Amino acid sequence: MNLRKASYILPFVIFLFLWGYFISGKKHLRADRDYYKHYHIAAFEFQGALSREHRLVVFRKNAPVTGVGGRMAYKFHVSGGRSVARFPIPWNAEEGFYEARVFHPSAKERDSFLGAVFAVTGRNAADVEFPLNAMNWENTKNLKTRRIPLPDGEIGSWKGIFDWLEYMKMDTFFYLAGQTAYFGQSLPKDFPWIKNNLKMLDELCEAARERKMRIGAWVASYIVVGKADQNLGYTYGLDYSLSEDRLKKSRGISIRDPKRLKDIIKVMRQIDTSSADFIGLDYIRPVQGGFELTEEFLEEMDIELPGHVKAGNDRALYLAREIFKRKNYALQDMWNWWRARQSSLCIERIKEEVKSDKPLWVFILSWQMGHQHGQDPLMFRDAGADFQTVMLYECDDRQFERLLSQWGKYNAEGVNFIIGNQIDFDVHQFSESPPAPEKFARRIFEAQKIFKPKGIFVNDLSRVFWGRKGAYTGMEWLLPVRQLIETGETGGGFRYGASKSSTVLPSQPPLN
Repeated sequence: MNLRKASYILPFVIFLFLWGYFISGKKHLRADRDYYKHYHIAAFEFQGALSREHRLVVFRKNAPVTGVGGRMAYKFHVSGGRSVARFPIPWNAEEGFYEARVFHPSAKERDSFLGAVFAVTGRNAADVEFPLNAMNWENTKNLKTRRIPLPDGEIGSWKGIFDWLEYMKMDTFFYLAGQTAYFGQSLPKDFPWIKNNLKMLDELCEAARERKMRIGAWVASYIVVGKADQNLGYTYGLDYSLSEDRLKKSRGISIRDPKRLKDIIKVMRQIDTSSADFIGLDYIRPVQGGFELTEEFLEEMDIELPGHVKAGNDRALYLAREIFKRKNYALQDMWNWWRARQSSLCIERIKEEVKSDKPLWVFILSWQMGHQHGQDPLMFRDAGADFQTVMLYECDDRQFERLLSQWGKYNAEGVNFIIGNQIDFDVHQFSESPPAPEKFARRIFEAQKIFKPKGIFVNDLSRVFWGRKGAYTGMEWLLPVRQLIETGETGGGFRYGASKSSTVLPSQPPLN
């Protein structure tokens, strides 16, 4: 062999030697997949039985990762000659590469393992033309026969809805198409959806096209308005009353109820046959409680309760007390994460089953980025939400400031937000100074600085006519938002209190 050939072969021989010495003799840890989304639970397996001293630790850029509930190390469970540990992808996890390693008190033992490299990656949302400024309609009365006040003071038909969108400089109408309600009379078990709104969808789509506007139709997913209907075959959620220290049934349908999921998919498929531009989901969360799923939560999140806590509702009650009464924040964090995972799995399944080409949007609560109610923006994006309408509802000034502070620390890169507020005097703390409509618009304005949204929405137009407006007219609630859309500013030049003064704005008739 001449020297030239040897110069090519020698590096390869050295590589094989080093690989054999440092790597081939190591014990391999393997991930169940190469990449994970934010709502996934990663599983890592070793072929062999590990001891109680072995733990799984995940690293990012050579630093240990703090997981959900503050966990740093995870137990291996041995079964059938295999050892498996699970790692829930943390809230707001940075996208990129991670390494799962086996930890042991003995340096020699832990160095004998080869870690598993995996990636956390997000889903790219569908292309949507932004900005998108929308007016909601969530009233379920028969719209066909409704007489609606118009911006010019006249009375018109339901088509006047689009006059209001035009007046507000908005381009999109969000419409509640599917809702389940029970006020003493059950809906059909095989299709438990109020028919009034579904019947109007095609005509609304046609009217939107005539006005060169877009329309989105949404479904109220895991809620029965009114009372829980026991005739529909659903499993309802189990909630906890702190004041009574007991579990009780709620009107929220269990997020794991298989029949409800099928019913949602069925109505979403029907909506998808319309010419609506977007399809949407509201109440895509465990609406109240979720403690009927205690055993599933404990098993999947690898949590052991004290031995004296017996099976059944005793375990659910113990969990509820730990979260709400004893303020076990680590357990609370894991509970919120797991419920957000369940909500995300529902979105994923709906997206897969409906097979729509239309962008999907979801309504998300704003307190703690939705975590307190089993929601999360990154999880929802990864599961299939193309944009998310953030509801800045029902908080006082102090809570609103804290809410914005929480969002300011959350990395929502890649999530498309539309932010909105609700026309409601009561949930704006009956405010007269500043006037409630000013506070209503001001909150949207302040939130824009944090969210950098792709548009705004108002909930909802029916409240302009028949809602809790306080001493203010419907027009007074709307005008500051119109100014915000037109100029990016709000709060200048308005006089409030039409019931106390004959002047609202020049050339604008009061809308009572």
